[in-house]
Amino acid sequence: MKKETYKMGKLGKYEYMKKYTMIRAFLPDTRKATLSNIKIMMKLYKSVFLKPDEGTGGHGIYKITRSKSSFILRTGSNSRTFSSLNDLYTKVQRSLIRDKYIVQEGIDLLKHNNRPFDIRVMVQKNRKGSLDVTGIIGRQAKRNKIVTNYHSGGTPLPVETLLKSHLNEKSRKKYIQSIERLGKDASIVLGKNYRSKRAFGVDIAVDHKMNPWILEINTKPDMSIFNTLKNKTMYNRIRRYSENKG
Repeated sequence: MKKETYKMGKLGKYEYMKKYTMIRAFLPDTRKATLSNIKIMMKLYKSVFLKPDEGTGGHGIYKITRSKSSFILRTGSNSRTFSSLNDLYTKVQRSLIRDKYIVQEGIDLLKHNNRPFDIRVMVQKNRKGSLDVTGIIGRQAKRNKIVTNYHSGGTPLPVETLLKSHLNEKSRKKYIQSIERLGKDASIVLGKNYRSKRAFGVDIAVDHKMNPWILEINTKPDMSIFNTLKNKTMYNRIRRYSENKG
């Protein structure tokens, strides 16, 4: 089997995937985190996220929000206000250069009980080598946190629970199916480059207009989050697939 052509961080995956029309519209604007790019994107969007190009688990992430006359920098549950983007950039410049950061369009996440959440779709290869959706789970951010990751204090919850206040039962079922389909489509596209990978964890944000956005695709997804659910059906299926018995 042909091995992956090259390893890609978040920016490389974004550049690669946006060539494909089937998923291009679902990708938030993502660029290298230079001062000029951050300035351009803060004119285009109300907020942006600064993320390590190759980081995982929600560590080292910053959020910049524009207010009338200042810029708010948030990390973890801390926030600081700057009068200019230049001053803000000076504060984080060393980290951005050392860890090769990207700047990504901020998606105003849908909320449940006043806490934002996103969705992880698990996609795995079956015995025949084709991709199946084996799990879907919601991740709700800890109060006052900017990231939803489980290892950063996020709460794993069934997607049905998180969507209950936004969609009725029939609409919810159809919507979840569309999210699963998007996760699979995105994995098929990225899988063309990562041919040896057997699993993909697709992180999908939903905005207030119910539009889905592909935030990131992990090529070494953590399955343990699914074990936190009371119903172990998905976790058992994921484990079965990971043992190549799918």
